[in-house]
Amino acid sequence: MKRIGNTRIEWALLGVIAAVCAVLSFLQYRWTGELSRAEPALLRAGLNEQVRRLVQAFNEEIRENCTALLPDAKELRELGLVQAHRSRYEQWAASHDRSWFSRIGIATPEQGTLKLYGIGVEGGIAPMEWPAKWEGLAAAMAARMNNAGRPPNVPSGSLTIQLPVFADPGNRSSELEWMIFDLNEEFLSAKVLPRLVAEYLNPGGEAVYDASVSSSVAGGAVIFSTRKDHSGVDAGADARAGIFSGEMGASAGRGRGRFHDEGRDSRWTIAVRHRAGSLDAAVARARMRNLLASLLLVGLLAGTAWALVRYTARSRRLSEMQFRFAVGVSHDLRTPLTAIRGAAFNLVEGLVKDPAAIGRYNKLILRNAEELTAMIENVLAFSSSLHSDKQERSEASAVGDLLEHAAGAMAQEIEQAGCRIEVNVAPELPAVSGDPVALELVFRNLIGNALRHASAGKWIGVSAARSADGVEIRVCDRGSGIPETEQEHIFEPFYRGELTRAQRVVGTGLGLSLVKNTIERYQGTVQVHNSPGGGAQFTVRLPAAPEPA
Repeated sequence: MKRIGNTRIEWALLGVIAAVCAVLSFLQYRWTGELSRAEPALLRAGLNEQVRRLVQAFNEEIRENCTALLPDAKELRELGLVQAHRSRYEQWAASHDRSWFSRIGIATPEQGTLKLYGIGVEGGIAPMEWPAKWEGLAAAMAARMNNAGRPPNVPSGSLTIQLPVFADPGNRSSELEWMIFDLNEEFLSAKVLPRLVAEYLNPGGEAVYDASVSSSVAGGAVIFSTRKDHSGVDAGADARAGIFSGEMGASAGRGRGRFHDEGRDSRWTIAVRHRAGSLDAAVARARMRNLLASLLLVGLLAGTAWALVRYTARSRRLSEMQFRFAVGVSHDLRTPLTAIRGAAFNLVEGLVKDPAAIGRYNKLILRNAEELTAMIENVLAFSSSLHSDKQERSEASAVGDLLEHAAGAMAQEIEQAGCRIEVNVAPELPAVSGDPVALELVFRNLIGNALRHASAGKWIGVSAARSADGVEIRVCDRGSGIPETEQEHIFEPFYRGELTRAQRVVGTGLGLSLVKNTIERYQGTVQVHNSPGGGAQFTVRLPAAPEPA
């Protein structure tokens, strides 16, 4: 009843653990769902800020490269056009890359006409013809030179930037000259944009986002893309912003042009999309990963709790069996020792003088001594089997000899129990490998087990026959058999069935465990089942010994 109560407690505890794990899994699913609903908005806000910083950095680098080349009105008056621009260019080239610009020009009024000078790679300044793409600027600048018309503007989507130099910073109509820059698209797409995308969108070298930059005009071409096929990511973009804002106007205080960062004036458009397809898809994927990880952790927790409960239950059962073993062995040792002491006392004191009685007393002492020896041998053999590093001899042995010796060693006990034993060994059986002493003890234990538990059947059968890969040995009896609920436990150490304990059958509960350990040590198997006609049958299978070289 106590064991049943403990089992119920164990299953109740496992049920509680399972319920707790289920609740934790449900809560985890709800919490991750709530977080996933808020996370896309947070990620999108963060991405927009990253894109804003990238756009600002790009525009700032263009602004800084252009305005650093502008002389002011004082420099032009004191040094003249050529020297002022050459000085500015030398200062700029010392810390900047000329690859930013494919062409740099200076438009200045001279003798009533608008002249154009070009600045070479080495800083040389020489007159040049007006390029076709600058003709609109030339007309607007000529009109401004004559105090007519609006300030010049570059065409939409153009890579050209024009910056005026004012004689009076407060007077937007006092242009002294204009500087015209053609940006190098190849340099921007190959060097500048990849660097900024890596710095602001994919820091640390982890490619999280795909980005593309395309012209803002209708059907504009893709200028830069992180995709292998160089295609744009406009479709389904998670963030989009104008880049390369290029309107130039008067700048207070220095008499130079000013670079405006107004999205409506952007010549290019940058589009960014998460590599998972979208931010929503990335969040859903991350949620699924987190959910699987949490379920795995909850499952691990449940498995650990289950294993702990099972281990505790097994440890308790083992402790109970060890306690019963200690009690049983103490009782089993006391019984033969008491008989031996009583018989020896009677013989020593001369209380028994009849020769026939003396012979019976001698046989009593011998039988009880043999029982003690058998119990001690089982205990020592079981203790020895627990040490896997112990070296033991192994040799080829004939199965028939082992069975005959085991039956002969148990002959007196069989006779006293009024049983009959039949040993049938098939001819020409292969030998088996192992320690013959250990194997003989195995068969003695099986015969002794049948004798103790099935003596009411008055018959024990031992047979050996050839099997597919070796020898099959069977030990049968005609007793009451073994309950099916106990068959899976009888090979456990210290285990003794309910009927065995009720009938106070002498034994340590180690014999069958020793049988299993020894047979499996020699790559064999042992099984038990009840025979249809009644009684139990133990079947031992051992592989054949290898043929000698």
